Amino acid sequence: MSFSVLFVCTGNICRSPMAERLFRSRVDTAAPVVSSSAGVNGLAGHPMDGPSAQALRELGGDPQGHVAQRLRAGQAAAADLILTAEVSHRSVIVQSEPLAFRRAFTLREFGRLGAGLGPLAGAPTVQELRTRVAAVARQRGLVVSVAPGDDDIADPFRAPADVARIVGSQVSEAVDAIIAVLGLARDPALY
Repeated sequence: MSFSVLFVCTGNICRSPMAERLFRSRVDTAAPVVSSSAGVNGLAGHPMDGPSAQALRELGGDPQGHVAQRLRAGQAAAADLILTAEVSHRSVIVQSEPLAFRRAFTLREFGRLGAGLGPLAGAPTVQELRTRVAAVARQRGLVVSVAPGDDDIADPFRAPADVARIVGSQVSEAVDAIIAVLGLARDPALY
């Protein structure tokens, strides 16, 4: 049994594969975690966008072999944690799968809400990870909210390389916060 994390953006060629690949490269390899990514309007069959792939490489991730996919029916229902690039993506997930509300967050929102929960002791089990996601969901309404748009990470598609680098940095920071909240760091000294 594994804890499954689904990363979602628009086309699945920039932000969600960047987040998923960084997450995968930074999570303890012994952790009972699997990850995937998809797009609400996925450009099925396409590789990562060139500037985003380069930004990912610069951050230590590997874009090789990524093939974009469109979000499939039931994919969100099967995930233990759904992390989206924008609030609008989270809304699409929740509209199609209302029970996913307690498991769906933007990348930035999850880290922000979970920051005050304190560390998990030791390597977490699948059940402890699910319990942690529920604890983060309970922080909604308790943690100071942010201005509209502050939990979003902008789409760098067709933007210059410097924009992809900025987005990559934002995704990287969000992924590090998510890993810290879940207690899944490959090298806990970094968090």
